Amino acid sequence: MIIATHNGKFHADDVFGVTLLRQLHPEATLVRSRDPEVLDRADIVLDVGGVYDPEHRRFDHHQTTSGARENGILYSAFGLLWQHYGLEFCGGDEEVWRRIDRGLVQAIDAVDNGQDLYTLTDFHARPIDVSEVLGWFNPVSLVGDEEFDAQFERASAVAAQLLQRLLLKTRDAVEGERYFLDAYAHTPDPRYVVLDRFVPHGRIASRQPRLLFVVFPNANGDWAIKTVQEDSASFVSRALLPEAWRGADHDALVAATGVDDVVFTHKAGFIGAARSREGALRMLQLALADPAAVAADRLARQRLVQPATPPAGRAEPSAQSAPAAPADPAAD
Repeated sequence: MIIATHNGKFHADDVFGVTLLRQLHPEATLVRSRDPEVLDRADIVLDVGGVYDPEHRRFDHHQTTSGARENGILYSAFGLLWQHYGLEFCGGDEEVWRRIDRGLVQAIDAVDNGQDLYTLTDFHARPIDVSEVLGWFNPVSLVGDEEFDAQFERASAVAAQLLQRLLLKTRDAVEGERYFLDAYAHTPDPRYVVLDRFVPHGRIASRQPRLLFVVFPNANGDWAIKTVQEDSASFVSRALLPEAWRGADHDALVAATGVDDVVFTHKAGFIGAARSREGALRMLQLALADPAAVAADRLARQRLVQPATPPAGRAEPSAQSAPAAPADPAAD
């Protein structure tokens, strides 16, 4: 297979586009050219040629036929390739494909098409994104003797590591959330969940409206009890561990909890630990009985049964009104 893209200066979209195709076709040969005859002989052409035609495997985005996403982000060559080959790269897992598209591909597409993704705060410190990093690999003009094709290969090697690592991390996050949801579906009490292995869970835990505590094994062999945040972007917990535990020394903590193998409780009250699973579960039962946790659960149950207050100036729907469409769980 011959993969073709343009020669000269490269950007993140053609680097990642070639890298994606190489992950699926490691035996492929790359040519970098703008010569129409060279492009015609290639099996797949990206970011050059003025044609978007998936049936003939032509993936340029510099013409109006390449289109845009529903959110307004225009497709780059990488985005077009991701629509047709990304799911295969993700092993058919649509959730993994969607998250990588949202987190990496769309950002590269936007930058390549000159679309701003953010505004600077008053700090005026501009973050460096992956598109800029790969742009660093273009040959320098004053203090070096570098070739575009050789530098493209160096950039592609970096992109390959990033893409493989992102795939691994995203798969881990998705599988972790699936594991978490399965464990929570089998918990006898919606206020807590016990995990038999640690998985990152802050985001998915905050989405369970009555969940207050998560118990899980730490990497060091201890068992932790951790509070659940009001939302994944907040440091505010729905309920803290009992105040008498927070920051207490070992002897005081043993006396307060009755757990001989208790290890510690953070002074801020968001996490504690014991040497054993049984010790952590005892701490959990005490934490659930704490007045603050009882009040937090009462509030959560009230929120679940109370109807949402309509915005000011908007009348309640009449009995003849059509019901509102349910929220799309995949729209986040």
